[in-house]
Amino acid sequence: MKKEKDIFRLADLIARSLTETLSIEEQKELDAWLAISPANREKYEGFRAIGALRKKSEEYLQVDWQGDCKMYIASRARLQRRRKIQRFSQYAAVFVLLFGVAFGLYIRIGHEKGESPVAQSGVPVSKSAILSLAGGEQIVLSDSNFSALKMQGNTRVTVEGKNISYTNGREAKRERKMLFNTLRIPRGGEYFLTLSDGSTVWLNAETEIRYPVEFVGDNRIVYVEGEAYFDVKKDESRPFVVRSGQTDVKVMGTSFNFRSYSDEAGVTTTLESGSVIMISQKSKQEIRLEPGEQGTLDKKSGRLSKHIVNTYLYSAWKDGRLVFEDTRLEDLFHVLARWYDLQVFYVHPGAKDIRFTGDLNKSEDFGAILKIIENNERVEFEVNERTVSIRLR
Repeated sequence: MKKEKDIFRLADLIARSLTETLSIEEQKELDAWLAISPANREKYEGFRAIGALRKKSEEYLQVDWQGDCKMYIASRARLQRRRKIQRFSQYAAVFVLLFGVAFGLYIRIGHEKGESPVAQSGVPVSKSAILSLAGGEQIVLSDSNFSALKMQGNTRVTVEGKNISYTNGREAKRERKMLFNTLRIPRGGEYFLTLSDGSTVWLNAETEIRYPVEFVGDNRIVYVEGEAYFDVKKDESRPFVVRSGQTDVKVMGTSFNFRSYSDEAGVTTTLESGSVIMISQKSKQEIRLEPGEQGTLDKKSGRLSKHIVNTYLYSAWKDGRLVFEDTRLEDLFHVLARWYDLQVFYVHPGAKDIRFTGDLNKSEDFGAILKIIENNERVEFEVNERTVSIRLR
């Protein structure tokens, strides 16, 4: 294996071969690797021992593998300059292969048997996003994916980990059709999307975005249900529009957070840079936002309002933080339930109005999060699998 992506590819092939989900061509690819040496066959047979694999995967769940991979990449660059890369690459290949197969298979086995890593470890659920292509085909996006999907029109779709990107081809564009993809992010998930114009989108848990594979015409329009942070490429000839139910947000080149969940009473746009116009389809009202302002649509009345906010409170989620400032406990757990995939029950309804301020790590063990909240000495929690009961002390 000469490239890191080849290692991830091999890990994915082995994991899926053990769950019998390989295509004929993929099986041939795996067979070719097995035929290279008896050592490869021995490794493969070792992975078939499910008990050992479970134990290994549990060990890896305790490892900061993302940090280790970053350290590996940095170390690899230094070692290349010293011409000592070969031995280190072999070590890294073994680590990534073992982790990719062990963790990937562990998640698959647990899913098939109805087991839940969250109930045991208290970490966010690792559920797969679903990409619906223009022709109706649906693709389950694995965290270990590294692949170029088939061309859609004149655009290539590439998936790498939790990132998906669209790149326009260079050939002549004659009859360009508007082809749409839809990306659905589950509870406990998140994703990063690069649109064909170079604009980027961070997608939060329980979010759906529908967008053209390639922008055609005088506007760039995407449809969002949930929460997304946009960094829009400037194009004065083609405004960028985020549309959700009763609301349009028009931008030229801007960074902003957009939140429109169906179970919430309002739609908010929080502007970090640039300028946007928020439009209510119901009241025909328009407001212009400047950096540091948040616009809110009241879904019931259709009225728009704006006020100055600390934008960090509304965009920190994309950087791995859960930030609350004088937030009602009910609203706080509304966010936690979406991220950790929980059901919340209030034994004492009065607990809903307790206020909390904190800056939390999204990857933190859920039990640790509860202990931090309990430090206010006003509430206590009881956790039964995915149900959290909250009572006053």
